Parts: sequence; C-alpha cells; structure tokens
Amino acid sequence: MRRSLYDLTNPGWMIATAICVLTLVGMASIYVTDTHYAAGHDGPANGARHALRICLGLFLAGMVLRIGYQNLGRWSYAIFLLATLTLVPLIVAKALHTSFGGLTPPRNGAYRWMALPGFLLQPSELVKIALVLALAWYLRARKSVRTFGGVLVPVLATAVPSALILLEPDLGTALILWPVLLTMLFLAGAKVRHLAVLVTIAAAAVPLAWSRLENYQRLRITAVLLQSDSLRHAVIADPQRYAAIATKRQALEWSASSGYQLVQSKNAIGSGGVWGYGWGRGMYVEAPLLPDRHNDFIFAVIAHQWGLIGCAIVMACYAAIALGGARIASVTTEPFPRLLVGGFVTLLCAQAVVSVAMTMGVLPVTGMTLPFVSYGGSSLLCNFIAVALIISVSRYRPFPLTVRPIAFGREQTAMISAAESHGHPSSVRDVPQGPGWKAVG
Repeated sequence: MRRSLYDLTNPGWMIATAICVLTLVGMASIYVTDTHYAAGHDGPANGARHALRICLGLFLAGMVLRIGYQNLGRWSYAIFLLATLTLVPLIVAKALHTSFGGLTPPRNGAYRWMALPGFLLQPSELVKIALVLALAWYLRARKSVRTFGGVLVPVLATAVPSALILLEPDLGTALILWPVLLTMLFLAGAKVRHLAVLVTIAAAAVPLAWSRLENYQRLRITAVLLQSDSLRHAVIADPQRYAAIATKRQALEWSASSGYQLVQSKNAIGSGGVWGYGWGRGMYVEAPLLPDRHNDFIFAVIAHQWGLIGCAIVMACYAAIALGGARIASVTTEPFPRLLVGGFVTLLCAQAVVSVAMTMGVLPVTGMTLPFVSYGGSSLLCNFIAVALIISVSRYRPFPLTVRPIAFGREQTAMISAAESHGHPSSVRDVPQGPGWKAVG
C-alpha cells in the first residue's frame, strides 16, 4: 500500500538524513577547494554548479518516488536496452577518432561523455541504474538461478555493458558492476559454489585483461605496488627481473609521476590527525597540491580538514545507508523490491569503499567518485535516483494489519503445554499475565 510522499518510514528517514549529511560535507569541501582560483579550477563556480545539481537530483528523486519502483520495473528491460545503446556512439567515436561535432568530446583519450546542452552526460552512470533494475526484474521469479546455466543470462547481461564501458575506457565503472551482480545472484538464491566458479574464472582471466589494458591504466595499478620501498629498490636493482611490473625509470620517478597523487593523498589524510585543521584550513585546501581534490580525492580533503572524526562521520553515513537498506529489504516479502534494494545498496557502498580505498593507496586510482560527496554530474544524479528507488520500496511495502504477536514467558508457555497435554486447551486470557504481556482485542 502506498504511503504519503513524505512518509518515508523510519529506515527511509535514516537514509535521507545520512544523505543530507554527506551532501553538506561534500558541498563544504568543494566550495573551499575552488575559492582560491587555483590552476585547473573554476573558482566558486564549481560550488554553484554542484548546488544546482543537488537540486536537480532532489527533483529527480521526487519524481521517482511518485512513479514508484513497480512502474519502473515493468519498463526495466527497455530502460536497460536504451542505456546500453547510449554507450555505442562513444565506442564508435573512439574507433573513428571523432567527436561527432562535439557530441562525444574526448578527455585524456577517453570517450565517456556526451555533450548535451548545458550538461555532460556520462552514459555509464545510467547503465548502473538500468542494470540493477533489469537484473532485479529478471531474477524475481527465476528458479533456474539454482543451476549454473541459470546464472549465465545475468552474467551475459552484465558482461555486454561492462565490455563497452571498458572500451571507453573506464575500468572503475566496468569493474563495479560485478560485485553488484554477485550480490543480486546470491540474494536471488544462486548457489555459493556457482558464484565461486564465476569468481575463479574472473581471476583466471586477469592475465588476459592485463594485456588489454591501456598503458596509463597499468601505471595506476603498478603505482599502488610501487608504494613499497623494497619493491622499488628491487626494480631499480634488477629491472629485467621485474619488467612485468615496472621499468627502472618508473620506479625512480614514482613519487613525482605515477605515484604523485597517492603520495599527496596519504599525506593529506595523515596530516589531519584526529580533529583536522578545520574547515577551509590546511595546506591541501589552501594550495592545489592534490589533483582532483574536489572530485576523486575529496575524502583526503575531508580527512585533512576534519581529521579522523570527520572521516568516521562520513563512513557512519554510508553504514546508515547500508543498515537502512538492509532493514527495508528484510521486511519486504516480494522478491523484486528486495533484489532492487540489495543491488542499489551494494552499488552505493561498493563505490564508497573503492573511492576511500583509492585515496588511501589500497586500490588503484580508478576515478571513482565518493557518492553524494564528490563533485560530479551524472554520478550525483544517478545516486539520487538509486536512493529514491530504495526509499520507494520502503514507502510501498505493506502496512501491518495486526499488532505484534503475544510473547509468552517460560511460565506461561509451560502452563499452556501442560493444559493441552491433558486435553484442556487453555484460553490465552486464562494464562497469568507476565511483565509486558498484552492481549489482542
């Protein structure tokens, strides 16, 4: 049964509150990192554009809440097909080395965006939403998912857009789709051993995938490995032996080239301490020492300004989104909305984990934004849509038609059992009332 538009239920309000905190933290960090008109930034215009996109995201979220997840589910296949087809012009543009008159402008050799009037659309972000919708609708009543052959259709459905996104190239977005798929297959009832086989096949394909990566993508991965002083020294001492990892020159110039962002990011995080320097203070806010600090590396700016406490608040917000989503899914009896919530919660939390791990040097730099915090366009809007679909499930779940069942203590349970064993069924009202006992009616 549908609730009022503003009746988000307790889990919904918890998620909405967490998102409010995240957007405020992101807005404050974006504003102070572009007010100094440093090279590569647009001044306060970044903050103004981000605020407008937040308003647009809230509008889209409201529209999704009015439409409801059921109506979108019925059109999920068409939405998925349309979103996948929007990737094709980007691949064609890359193959022909053209921008189609500015429609698909390249950035650093990557074709990821479509230039719409006043807005750069990233189709791969739309694919994330469409894929979760389509998978949830397909898996909602599939008993064949218990067989290995039954999981092949969802795998192929994920592989097609993932391959297209990888060709743009966008390694981070292509990889983030797979944990979402595995989670949804698990929730749909797929056997763990079948999922383990898929993971094993993916691991076996890593050497082949390595050979197909662009040179700059390899550098991002090896930059994480070269954080080890011993490995760098080993590469320098015996470059032939470690040629597959890095060259001697890459090891010598690591801190000033491929590892520069990691070094600066970790320094910004570590220098924040427990309480940080305060809002708008500190060298990593006042000077442009960290590239993409308003976008990919905004978590390092948060740590620098507000220290460990600020980082804990941000991570607690993502935990609240995960817990709220788990609560909504646990009380939802229908498979489609349950799968929908599980997929979107996994998507948002996986992006947050990858983004934070990236700034800490645990994972390669993939350009993954921190949901609701980083400066962005398509990613921010799609995150609002994802959360709106989660809350939509909460708003449309059934109302309880009865009060909570009676909870008997040990004494009451024993008396009922004894009476029934002697052929004298007892009325509930004849049982002595214990603490907190409440009769129905």
